[in-house]
Amino acid sequence: MVCNFSLSHYQECLVLAKSQRIEIVHDVDFPPNNVLQIAEMEHALGYRTKYFIRLHAKLYNALSEEHLAIFKLLAERYGHELGLHFEPFFYQNGDMQAAIRQEALLLEKVLGQPISYMSIHSPLKAGGIDARVVLPGMRYYCHDSEYYKGKKYLSDSGGRWREGCVCGHLGKHEQILLLTHPNWWYRETPSENY
Repeated sequence: MVCNFSLSHYQECLVLAKSQRIEIVHDVDFPPNNVLQIAEMEHALGYRTKYFIRLHAKLYNALSEEHLAIFKLLAERYGHELGLHFEPFFYQNGDMQAAIRQEALLLEKVLGQPISYMSIHSPLKAGGIDARVVLPGMRYYCHDSEYYKGKKYLSDSGGRWREGCVCGHLGKHEQILLLTHPNWWYRETPSENY
């Protein structure tokens, strides 16, 4: 098995992870070019994952007709869950909880489903947020949250694995929380997503 960011390797990892307690989440930081291919692959193998959507992305408009259609398919066709990929640096001097509520309600309205999950975009840049500002009943996905305790956290942030490819960790940890960014994964060559 060759470790890379090809969709075929992602599928190999999903197959290997079937005997592992693994939770998979995705941050949609860039245009959702191959999100549906990943979602279909996960669905076919019985995974129900979460996709976190940015409302302040520089390179795509989450509220455009084209991108809303993709996000709706993630939930309606493939059974995946959608969450808010929140950017706290837009609200440094404001009411953080009100901002989270406003963005979550906006996503709920345009997607037609509840938003019960959130993650922080660029937590090293933005810093975490006080967990007390997270809306009641909303699960907070960020490396400093209580939810991550007891789980091996692996991420492909920045297009690289900090501790080696996820396939090298399968079978070695009781639980894995895997964060991927769909824009790093490709069919033939990394340049196809740019």
